[in-house]
Amino acid sequence: MRSVTRKLAITSAVAAAVLGATVASNGAALADPPAGTTPAATDIVSAGSDTIQAFDNGLSAAYNATSPASKYYSWNATPAGNITPKSGASTIARPNGSGSGISTLNGNTNTTLDIARSSRGPNSGSSADWFIPFAQDAVGWSAYTGGNAPSNLTSSDLTAIYNCTITNWSQISDVAGYTGPNANIDVFVPQASSGTRSFFLAAIGVTAPQSCWNAATPEENEGTDAAFAGDVNAIYPYSLSHYVGQVYDGKGSGTDEPGVLDANRSIDGVNQIDTVNKVWNSNLSLTYTREVYHVVRQSDWADATEGPRLKALLDRSSNNGWLCTNAASLITSYGFQSLGNACGTLTAGN
Repeated sequence: MRSVTRKLAITSAVAAAVLGATVASNGAALADPPAGTTPAATDIVSAGSDTIQAFDNGLSAAYNATSPASKYYSWNATPAGNITPKSGASTIARPNGSGSGISTLNGNTNTTLDIARSSRGPNSGSSADWFIPFAQDAVGWSAYTGGNAPSNLTSSDLTAIYNCTITNWSQISDVAGYTGPNANIDVFVPQASSGTRSFFLAAIGVTAPQSCWNAATPEENEGTDAAFAGDVNAIYPYSLSHYVGQVYDGKGSGTDEPGVLDANRSIDGVNQIDTVNKVWNSNLSLTYTREVYHVVRQSDWADATEGPRLKALLDRSSNNGWLCTNAASLITSYGFQSLGNACGTLTAGN
């Protein structure tokens, strides 16, 4: 489902106050649970997707400021290593990416992990989990700022570049006013567990892996990676919500920035970014838009103890789930767009 609603007012005084506190602490929102804080066994913790981790840390700050019975904490996708998500939990390898978050969720119980952050949708063939959408994202392409890539690529171009049919910028012949140099295109994809990687490749109809791809698989949505340094021929998929959040909303920090990459480009002649309104362009083809999710075990959702904790945070607005009821402005402040009444719906999968 797509929504053109971008800016919804927070109507409750409590939600407005909490959001103000979140904005004030914006720099600290891009991290693991605050230093010195160990989530309690009864708290809710998530891990997984890089694309929505900045939002979820902002969500953690806003939700916890309301003093809920079970607080919410989000573990970032990086750095690599082991984490103990909450008190009494098993020590696990830090999940990096949607796929890793979901597999870790299903390989443990709620004594260790309650939620997987996911920027990919549910796979069919299993109904172990509920995928619960909260916002809309789009995925486009980025390239080296001032490099050899054109400002526009067609969907056919993207498919040909990523399936290695087009390997040189001089082969791009369908972009008006562009004469590409004789330079090999350096094709990058994120690491294998990335939801952005799987969504983008599916959108352009490419099956992984391909022979012309660069061996380096940088962290998604981070043009600061050393693999891109000085590479005027680089091309890389990018979450447009995350890009907007980084560039216009101050939601990036450290390595979590576009760096040398620029996603202010076009697909099929449609600008990816609406630079006037400082949002991604809702006129993009539906092929490149997606919902982003929190994933929970179906058994937990139905559980008499765990279920109320999860529902208090994630359920639909009609059932007073905090995220879908109070966080519309928080969602857009991180570059995502509203799902309206689709927020908090349940879709089975894994």
